[in-house]
Amino acid sequence: MLDSVPKDHDEVQAIQPTWHCLLRFRQRVRTPAGTDAAAAALRASLERADLTRMAPGWVSGRDRGAQMWALDGDLAYPLERGLRGVWIAATCLRR
Repeated sequence: MLDSVPKDHDEVQAIQPTWHCLLRFRQRVRTPAGTDAAAAALRASLERADLTRMAPGWVSGRDRGAQMWALDGDLAYPLERGLRGVWIAATCLRR
């Protein structure tokens, strides 16, 4: 399991990326070779990300239904509510 990323937010105490999110991140972002390097880059992106309830305008209609979004530049992570303030990042979208 990937480590969760703590966030300082009223509703989101942490973001838990899935392996699918890491796979999509690696497909959309140039990262150094290796799973550990890609996981560290994903973690850094989620640490930088701003949290919002509004989907970015460039996200297609079917993906807009998330309750919360983590946005880092051209990357967007739709978040699903998990347990005890931990939100799940199941995928990574790129503009």
